[in-house]
Amino acid sequence: MRGDNPGTQSVLLLLLATSSLPLAATLSLPSANRHRFRPLARPLPLTATRGGRDLDGRDAIPAAATATRSVDDDDVAPSAPAILPAREPLPSFLRSVDDDGDADRHSFSMLTWNVLLPNSRDNWWCHKQYAPHVPMDKRRWEHRKKLIEGRLRASDADVVCVQEADGKTFDDDFGFMADAGYDVVLHRKFRFRCATFYKRDQFALDNEAHKDRTLVTALRRTREGHEHDRILHVVNCHLSGGAAPERRLRQVHDGLDQVRKWKSALERTLSQRKKGKRPSPRLVTEAERSLREYVTAGVVVCGDFNSDGNTAVRKLLVEGSVDPEWREPQYPELQLTSKRKEQTFGTFRDAAELAYGGNVCDGDYGESHPLGESARPATYVVPNLASLLLMPIGEEERPPRTEFGMQVARGLAEALNLNDFCESELEKAFELVDHDGNGSIDRDEIKSLLESAYVATYGRQIEQERNNFYHGFGKDRAVGGLTKDQFIMRLKALQQDSEGERKAFGLSRGLDLQKLTEAEMELAFRQIDLDGNGLLDEDEFQTLLETVYVAINGDDIKRHRTEFFVGFHEAGGPGSDSAEELTRDQFAERLRALHQELEGGRSGSELAEVRTEADAERMIERFTPLLRFALDKAFDSLSGNGNNLTREEVEGFLIKTNGELGRGGTYRHTSAVFEKRAELTRRDWYGVFARELAEGKWWQVAYDLEACGFDVRSESGADSGVGDRFYQGWLDYVYFRGLQCTGVQDVLTGAERERVYCDGDALPNEWHPSDHLPVAAVFSWN
Repeated sequence: MRGDNPGTQSVLLLLLATSSLPLAATLSLPSANRHRFRPLARPLPLTATRGGRDLDGRDAIPAAATATRSVDDDDVAPSAPAILPAREPLPSFLRSVDDDGDADRHSFSMLTWNVLLPNSRDNWWCHKQYAPHVPMDKRRWEHRKKLIEGRLRASDADVVCVQEADGKTFDDDFGFMADAGYDVVLHRKFRFRCATFYKRDQFALDNEAHKDRTLVTALRRTREGHEHDRILHVVNCHLSGGAAPERRLRQVHDGLDQVRKWKSALERTLSQRKKGKRPSPRLVTEAERSLREYVTAGVVVCGDFNSDGNTAVRKLLVEGSVDPEWREPQYPELQLTSKRKEQTFGTFRDAAELAYGGNVCDGDYGESHPLGESARPATYVVPNLASLLLMPIGEEERPPRTEFGMQVARGLAEALNLNDFCESELEKAFELVDHDGNGSIDRDEIKSLLESAYVATYGRQIEQERNNFYHGFGKDRAVGGLTKDQFIMRLKALQQDSEGERKAFGLSRGLDLQKLTEAEMELAFRQIDLDGNGLLDEDEFQTLLETVYVAINGDDIKRHRTEFFVGFHEAGGPGSDSAEELTRDQFAERLRALHQELEGGRSGSELAEVRTEADAERMIERFTPLLRFALDKAFDSLSGNGNNLTREEVEGFLIKTNGELGRGGTYRHTSAVFEKRAELTRRDWYGVFARELAEGKWWQVAYDLEACGFDVRSESGADSGVGDRFYQGWLDYVYFRGLQCTGVQDVLTGAERERVYCDGDALPNEWHPSDHLPVAAVFSWN
């Protein structure tokens, strides 16, 4: 709201000049990536390196590739960690890289891995993520669990961070870790949970916090039952996927801020102990030691970031802050934060970036960065289904959306009783606004609509102010209404009350309460008392407040009315400055643009959300000819009449693809259609799969079409090269601070790399149980 609006000073004059409140006639309206991918480059043979050179002395990645590293002023630039061979026990590298030989105290190893949600009871769809050649028994949890157990036991890491654990079956799924000597903290919330394991003879739990998609732990170093003054903070992340960069930024920021809060609590404890009447030297010393341990602690932020490239998460970790003006290259129009977000720990370093001499901030890393023998390996390698099913996001016009602001947009939807924004609701909204019934909507009718929207927007605030005015003055209660004396007494009390403006914001701003004389108060009462009975009832006072709030927002209402006629923000909608009336179709188009502002999905350079019908239509426009042909073939094979699908025909499809009814996105989406009509059209059929693709379920769409007899993989061309058959992503990270990284383990052995990149055995497969590869590193305290 605009406090300096000159119109707000004249509401009383409006009351005095008219015999009835003008708003009474205008209030007739009722109130009420998932991932980012790149084509795969040529196979990467395994070569162990150290310090930027191969072990045989050959030069590795050029120094120019590391130009984006940042080093704190008080830090020494780190040397490149060793690249350790895959699948070797991590403890075997500790002594060889520890300067003083005391690896048990000063060094530790850790591994992070998104294991892909166990399909022991949940994750019934897991088998769809495998290529058709993988036997079904190799996709089941019994086999997957053996592979996960074998990999984790073999790594023998001191700290293991797992993503996508199932809380309901966790003890059965990962009971082997307790037998292997680990204790664990499991996130208390979410379906896909983080779990942080730590060897009980190496670490003890000092603190824990369960945040939004991050699990924050403070681990104290132990050895043979003795505690050391070493603390390790671990922020185990499974960040939100898809077109949600602002959520990923907030999640990492909140995780790090929890560590800051722990340190701040220790600072307060020390201060309190020092300020006591008789400070205890022993307690002060203990508090100083505890604070020192947290100040000098190592911090690791690791896990599945669900994004790569020059992201806000990386900027926060490496540069320390993200300003409101900054944008991710993938989402140039999306504001990530309304105020500066910063962390207080200084520069974090990406362990793999140090080891391989290259980051993933150059956009299409797999294409722009020459992948050599010691180039940074991807952590996510999957079949290249996206390009088979969808064309790239183009620069074509996006669905129009209004720019009223969320509060006003909600107020408009409420005033017009819009929930689903279906055609019947749009038709009723038009009839509601077209007061004179002439079949078009003029500027006065739009003004009336916007005034009602603002009343709906501030409805709760108006109600609270009304209740405060009537019932917030102790024993002086209004019985049947306020007398003139009671009304004036309340206004005078608010003038004297330092909190008067807060308690009566509308009256204070709209009536210029502090300058109101007693004579003007009496005159105002007579004008507000619409029925002239000498009492001001709550309905009359409600009308006054509504008039006041409309006047306060008069400039905004005028601006929004112009926007309603001119068109939409960056949408090129119809209308002009000189337009005086809106047709039924133009009004409906504007309400659809309002729907986009309220619920429309966001779109980046590679990912797009589908939340509305307009979003779905835009996704359908991106269907490749192959996908459209496959969907038509499947539709025709299921439909009895070739035009529609009955509920029985759709249920047959769902049982064939999902095994039973009641589960999966295709069930939810088709059920939503059947709630509106008895049959599912071909366009509805497209919309179901548009929503699946928007959620990153390329593998599910491919499987479902294969179950209907159409193999999109083989139709795409068997002679395509490796770069056309696979995508790779750098989604899993280990960032650290206050530590020295002495080694980073390769994600694949030479034989495994050959099977993936040359033989085309993408993840997950018979010998690897997840679509992600584990990332492991060895550290020592500074």
